[in-house]
Amino acid sequence: MNQLKAITKRTVAYIVLKVSATLGGGAIMGIAVWQAAALAAFVGFMEVAEEVSRAYVEDGDVSEADLNEIFGAKAKEFEDSDPELS
Repeated sequence: MNQLKAITKRTVAYIVLKVSATLGGGAIMGIAVWQAAALAAFVGFMEVAEEVSRAYVEDGDVSEADLNEIFGAKAKEFEDSDPELS
């Protein structure tokens, strides 16, 4: 159960990142803010579910190392790549 709690917390954090990254784009394109947020949240949830499922299919277990790898890769998607800010 502890692992489910960790996955849930990390998934919520990833959804927040996903939503904040797409709200502006949706608003610019004329999509209602709540619709853009809902779509981004759904896509974020499905991306995490896909990666966790992939880890489970590989060996029948989702270890802490698997979760760290999955969410570490997801976090890197949102890192600022502007060299002037480094």
